Amino acid sequence: MRRIALLSALTALSLTLTHSAVAAGEVTRTRTLSAADLSGLVVTAQVGDVRIEQGDGEAIVAQVTLKPKRTTGVFSSLPDVSALEMSVTTRGDQLRLEVDAKNIEERWLIRMPRKLLSAIEVKAGVGGVTVSAPARRIEVDLGVGDATIDVPSGAISVQIGTGDATVRTSLANAGRIDGKTGVGSVSLSGLEGTVNSRAVGGSVSGKGRGQEPIDARVGVGNLSISLR
Repeated sequence: MRRIALLSALTALSLTLTHSAVAAGEVTRTRTLSAADLSGLVVTAQVGDVRIEQGDGEAIVAQVTLKPKRTTGVFSSLPDVSALEMSVTTRGDQLRLEVDAKNIEERWLIRMPRKLLSAIEVKAGVGGVTVSAPARRIEVDLGVGDATIDVPSGAISVQIGTGDATVRTSLANAGRIDGKTGVGSVSLSGLEGTVNSRAVGGSVSGKGRGQEPIDARVGVGNLSISLR
């Protein structure tokens, strides 16, 4: 009887470990979406990285890799990501991308079409955001993590709770510049603007040769604005 009980326990453990191994995997979802009738893109992510770069086609190519994330002890079960899909919705001429699930890590790679959109918006909880594709307006709202916006044109707005913000654009694009950090350092290069550094924070302001405003806010972290 003891041998049978031990065998049953080992079998149950094996099944549990097999299920955990399946659940612990990661999946990648890719969609190619027509941009013909679109003027805006909104990407929402809870935990993970979002990278938006310039593509060379007429469509938006969106790829997200989903990985289960353990939220409690080391022996807690991992969520099964095998059935998760990318949520793609439109509201008017605005395309919205997200994954409606908890306890996962998201890695987004989005290639934009040659067509210039009116707006690119990224709303993220924890992770990193990189935008190198231009739009008439670019907005990044990040709770915790680092954000880099490196674009030749467009109005730029960045808000970070905790983390570092880096903004790079052309001197010919930038209009009014207004940046502030509550706790951290600030810098402005490529323009003789005003930099006020305090013991625990600072601000930058200036005016480029263009018309597009740059507005950056960091709660705790560093802010760098560079014009070329």
